[in-house]
Amino acid sequence: MKYDIKIYSLAACGLLLTSNVLAADESLEKLDDKQRIQRLERMMDSDVLREQRQTMMSLREETSALREQIEQQEYELESMKQRQRNLYLDMDRRINNVEAGSLRGAKVVAPVPPPNMSSGKAAVPVVVAGDTDGQEAYSKAFALLKEGQYEQSIKLFEAFKTNYPNSKYADNAQYWLGEANYVSRDYKKALTEFQQLIAQYPDSSKNAGARLKIGYVYFELKNWSAASEALQQVISLYPDSTVAKKANERLQRMKREGH
Repeated sequence: MKYDIKIYSLAACGLLLTSNVLAADESLEKLDDKQRIQRLERMMDSDVLREQRQTMMSLREETSALREQIEQQEYELESMKQRQRNLYLDMDRRINNVEAGSLRGAKVVAPVPPPNMSSGKAAVPVVVAGDTDGQEAYSKAFALLKEGQYEQSIKLFEAFKTNYPNSKYADNAQYWLGEANYVSRDYKKALTEFQQLIAQYPDSSKNAGARLKIGYVYFELKNWSAASEALQQVISLYPDSTVAKKANERLQRMKREGH
C-alpha cells in the first residue's frame, strides 16, 4: 500500500509539472510571433524549466525503481505462502500415513502433491501483435513463478527471451529465469542464467540480486572459496544495502559451519 501511495504522489507531481507547461503554452497564444520567440527563448534558458525537466526524469526513475521493488516483494510473499502450503500438506500427509499405519490391513496413503506443481507442459505464449515488449507473456511467466510452477515458468521465460530479445523486461526475465532454476535446485543452470544477466545487461538493477544469488549457488554446490569470493564482492560493490546484509549473513553462517 505504501508503494501505491508513493507512486500516486509521483504521478500527482508529474501532472502538476505538466499543467505548468500547458499554462505557459496557453499564454503564448496571446503574443505575436516575435514576442513568442522571445518568450520561448527566455523559457528555454530559465532555471525553472531545467529544474522541471530534471524533476520529471527523477520521478520516472524513482517510479521504475518502486515498481521493481513491488515486483520483488510480491514474489517473496508468494514464495513464503507457497512454502507454508507445502509444509501444511506435508504435515497432513505424515499424519494420514501414521493413522493409516495404525490400522491393520490399511493401505498406505499416497503423498499429497503440492498445489500447482503438475507435470503438464506449459503452453508457449504466442507473440501478440503490437506488444513489442511482451508484457503479457512476461506477466504469465512471472505469475507461474509466484505460484510455484517452476518448470512451466522456466519454459515461458525461455520462450520470452526468444520472442522478445529487445524487450524492456528482458533483464528482469533473465533474472527470474535464474531464480526459477535456483528454487528448482538446478544450481548449475541457475549459475549460468545469473552470470548471463550480468554479462548481457551490465547496467541492470537486477545485477545486485544476481551477484548475491551466485554466492548462494556456490554455497549450495559446496564451492566454499567461490562462494566467499562472490559474497565479498557483493559487500564491496553494494555497501549498506540489503543484498550486502544478506551476503554478510551467509558469510557468517559459513564461518560458523567451518567453511
